[in-house]
Amino acid sequence: MTTITDAPQEYRKTTLPNGLRVVACEMPHTRSVSISIFIGVGSRYEEGEEAGLSHFLEHLLFKGTKNRPDPVQISGAIEGTGGMLNAGTEQELTVYWCKVAQPHFDESLDLLVDMLRNSLFEQDSIDKERMVILEELAMINDYPGARVDSLIDEMLWPEHPLGRDIGGTKESVTAITRQMMLDHMDTYYSPSNVVISIAGNIPPAEVVAKVEELCADWPTASPNGWNPVTHTQSESQLRLEYRKTEQVHLTVALPGLGLQDPDRYALDLLSVALGEGMSSRLFVELREKRGLAYDVHSGVSHFQDTGAFIISAGVDPKRIYDAVETIMDQVREVRDGIPADELERAKQLVAGRLMLRMEDTRAVSSWMGGQEALMGDMMSVDEVVHQVNLVTPEEVQRVAGEILNTNRLNMAVVGPCRGRKRLEKLLRL
Repeated sequence: MTTITDAPQEYRKTTLPNGLRVVACEMPHTRSVSISIFIGVGSRYEEGEEAGLSHFLEHLLFKGTKNRPDPVQISGAIEGTGGMLNAGTEQELTVYWCKVAQPHFDESLDLLVDMLRNSLFEQDSIDKERMVILEELAMINDYPGARVDSLIDEMLWPEHPLGRDIGGTKESVTAITRQMMLDHMDTYYSPSNVVISIAGNIPPAEVVAKVEELCADWPTASPNGWNPVTHTQSESQLRLEYRKTEQVHLTVALPGLGLQDPDRYALDLLSVALGEGMSSRLFVELREKRGLAYDVHSGVSHFQDTGAFIISAGVDPKRIYDAVETIMDQVREVRDGIPADELERAKQLVAGRLMLRMEDTRAVSSWMGGQEALMGDMMSVDEVVHQVNLVTPEEVQRVAGEILNTNRLNMAVVGPCRGRKRLEKLLRL
């Protein structure tokens, strides 16, 4: 028997008998429908020899199905109607999505489900796509900004899947076989591990009926769990990689908070005040006042059981020490908390961004499906804004004091810089 529950406000969740979850949001004022299919698997589910398997598999699902053996039949079916089709692999999720005009909803959902259930995995396609992915990995490594992010991940989560590139390594990708892909599909691409999220100008009842038509006979299985993080950091770390580039790319990072941690909202607001937007402390101090960087910003990432607080910048090699010193000064200042009026501005920025995002069917589809896939529940924008507004200056100060700790500080630098000792002296909070 199909069970139906209503999430707060306009989000509706339906669970099919095979465990497949369908979440829907009707947006009558739009002309589009966005479909996002979330699979509860990503790079953190992979062992070392499997590194890059989830990402490789994502690529292969675009290479032909039993019903659409030519890849052009897949991409052309969506693009031929003016729509968009894509996919992405993250640490904890893989998502396949499309955004189409409302009249093309039925055939678009049929296409995505066909990719998930009937892909061919022909050896010739695997061999060709392997070369494409190896080129993708080489391209990413050529970008200093991407390379510095990889170094930081290795420092935050050493010897753990979260510390590896989502795409894997040249060695692991080269060794991935067709059978490994099929086993991965059997384990993780199961209805109980899938969320189909649909937002747009279509009634939820129609959404559920179409999904049931396509997926009711999809057999379920029990997926494996993810690898927990057990590493704890007790001293600061610095990684330098010399490259002859025009800029030095640097990232400062500290271990953060998981998705379920109630303090995550306070940490999010701390990041907003420090380095998100043109009125943030880092932007004003480094760019507007001192001209030390064109781009400087902070951000947070939240995973199931861990997270990160990150500051990134690209600076002139001759001014890197001034830039790092200024960044550390700003971090020290916010560690003591932020004034109530500054906190209020950060709250308004968060609320405004969320509300503006939710005008787009793609954003709503991603918002609902991502929450359901990772946390088994959905919060409305109003609920999130309410939680953000509950945060007090005292809570921000407490969280800042706990997170912004010298012994947990990491810095990665990529570019023409060799001043290790000088930089190490600056890594103090």
